[in-house]
Parts: sequence; C-alpha cells; structure tokens
Amino acid sequence: MLSYQHIYHAGNFADVQKHAILVKLLQVMALKPQKFAFMDTHAGRGLYDLGSTETQKNGEFNSGILPFWTSRKGKNPLTDYLELVTEFNRGDVLNTYPGSAKIAHSLMRPIDRLLLVERHPGEFEELKKSFEGAANVTLAKEDGFQYLVNKVPFAERRGLVLVDPSYEIKTEYTELPKQLSQALKRWPQGQFMIWYPVLESGLNERMLAALRNTNIKDILVSEIRYKTMPKESFGMYGSGVIIINPPFGFEATLNELTQYIATHLPGKATGAVFWLNNQQINPETGLLFQPANR
Repeated sequence: MLSYQHIYHAGNFADVQKHAILVKLLQVMALKPQKFAFMDTHAGRGLYDLGSTETQKNGEFNSGILPFWTSRKGKNPLTDYLELVTEFNRGDVLNTYPGSAKIAHSLMRPIDRLLLVERHPGEFEELKKSFEGAANVTLAKEDGFQYLVNKVPFAERRGLVLVDPSYEIKTEYTELPKQLSQALKRWPQGQFMIWYPVLESGLNERMLAALRNTNIKDILVSEIRYKTMPKESFGMYGSGVIIINPPFGFEATLNELTQYIATHLPGKATGAVFWLNNQQINPETGLLFQPANR
C-alpha cells in the first residue's frame, strides 16, 4: 500500500517536535570536523506548499508550526529551527514548509553526504524536483527499511539515520524494532532517530516494549501528548521521537525542546523525556509501565 502522502499533514505539531530535534542533532554532528552522512528512510517530497489543496484539507499546520511561527520574535529553544523555516519563506507569510530532507540539506556541509529514500512514486518525483542539481545527494526509490539495512555502516563511519515511516501498515510497528536491531548489529555506533505516533490503539506502546526487549542500549525518548485530543488528530493524540545513541548530555537539550513545545501548543499538552532502557514491562499487558511524568 502506497497511498500515504505527508503533504496532508505537513507542518503539524509532530513535525515541529521532530524537526526541532533533528536540527539540534545535526548541529551536534557538525561540531566535529570529520565528515558524516545523513539518511532519511522515508523522505517524502522535501518541500511542502502550505497553500496547496492537500495541505489545506486538514489544515494541521494551523495548530502546529503556525503558532510558533507567528510568535518567533526573541530567543527561545526553537529559534534555530524557526530561522531555518524562515529561509524557505519570504517576509512574514508562511507559505512553504521544509521537510526533514530539506532541513538536513540546509544544515550539512559540503563534505557531508545526504541519502534520501522514498518509495511512493509521486512523492519521489517531487523529491527529485526539490533536489535537482544538488551536490552530495543520493536519491533512491526503494523500501526505506531494507535500504537502511543494506547501506549501513556508512563509509564516513559517522552518521545519523532518520526513520519516519507512515505507519500506514500496522506491521510497520513490529518490523521497525527488528530492522533497527539488524542495522545496529552492522553499525553499533550509529545514531538513529525514529518518529512514531501516539495512538488510542496502543500500537506505539507495543512497539516501544518490543524495542525495550532488544539488545539496543542508550534509547532516549521524547513524547508530547494532548490531554484533550484535537479534532484533526484522527486518533493520534501525541507524538514521539526515539533517539538511539544520542550525543553525550543531549537529554537536557531534548527535555528543553519537548517541554517548550508542549507548553506552547494550542490546547493542553504535556511533554516527557525518558530513557527507554530504564522502563519496566508490565507482565500483565506486555506494555511499558508509564513513566511518572507522562
């Protein structure tokens, strides 16, 4: 099934969380002089027109990027992320939202390498247009999970992988921990960032429990959950980001970002940051015991 197109959800609150974290991780990567690679296993189209029919249909950016954009004056934890979004827009009108591929490309140096994977034919064609003539960029119309396992470790030895599937197919929740385990066996020092939706169904909790039961260590998690589910959420009342092998001391940065976003979203939301390896599994449900601040 290849019906998912992120343009219908571009700039929503999950994008704000995911992309603000991505900016910080890439900035840390670029502090060292050695080159690195970035892979986006589900890259989408790169750039999103917020005035398009698809984006306007749900209007999720109105309760996502827009309130942060309109109050972006002054310094705050999202300043670097918001300044980057500004580069894709003219004046004070927010017309274009950069996806993770474009955000990464903007932050990477000439010595670094970008690998972008997108399986959806239509989205891949748009991705090619977005990166026409770009240097040090490899595009692949393939299955993102399989491409990941086949391509790590990177020749650069240093790198970050963003895994951001649609979760359109329920088996992705069970496949993801397995694929990550395979990738980390080949590249144990690799850094991975994984986004997931927080759902009424609890599929995300089962995925976290499965990941907790692997041999993967150093798993840091950021979650934002709405206390009252937004009408445009379609059963998604929260957003989570997993970071495997995070930079030293990144927990404080992640918590600052998470709490700032949660407290400044329209509606009541809470944020939590925790180490997945420290969480226990409930023997009755097979799910995680809830951290105290969730």
